[in-house]
Amino acid sequence: MLNKTSGRVALCGVLAALMLVVMLFGTMIPLSTYACPALAGAISIPVIWELGAKPGCLLYLAVSILSLFMSPDKEAAFLFLFLLGWYPILRPKLQHLTKKPVRVVVKLSIFNLAICLVYALLLFVLTMPDLQAEAAHWTGLLLSGMLVLGNVTFLLYDLMLARMTDLYVYRLRPKLFPHRF
Repeated sequence: MLNKTSGRVALCGVLAALMLVVMLFGTMIPLSTYACPALAGAISIPVIWELGAKPGCLLYLAVSILSLFMSPDKEAAFLFLFLLGWYPILRPKLQHLTKKPVRVVVKLSIFNLAICLVYALLLFVLTMPDLQAEAAHWTGLLLSGMLVLGNVTFLLYDLMLARMTDLYVYRLRPKLFPHRF
């Protein structure tokens, strides 16, 4: 099926629709502002594994643009656009770094740059009133604590991506695409 163009387009289309539905669920529950973009990014694993990084990037761009237009929760859409959508595509390349401390530092640097960019854009460019009212009460200690917890959560997200990739490769892939073995 995936040897034909129609099969590739169908796989990307179905997963794009699923990713967009997950992104739209982020508006229903307040805490899902962070969980839904992370889950949507993880859904792209089959496309990255089966078709490569280029179709994965196209899938990411399509879902990013659609979620920016369709999702009422712009914070979740920006998190997907600037971090959680493209990180699963970059992650296999980062895994080739041989020294684990270097790999962790690079991953955390990427996270910190992206998260600072997201909230700088949300606070100073889009000027979201609700987020600005909430940010008015943030102190330096609170921001530091949130950044540390964000780093820990990102490392857990990275571990979750590794586990989900293993689940896909060893359990789901042989059942979904038995002709590829």
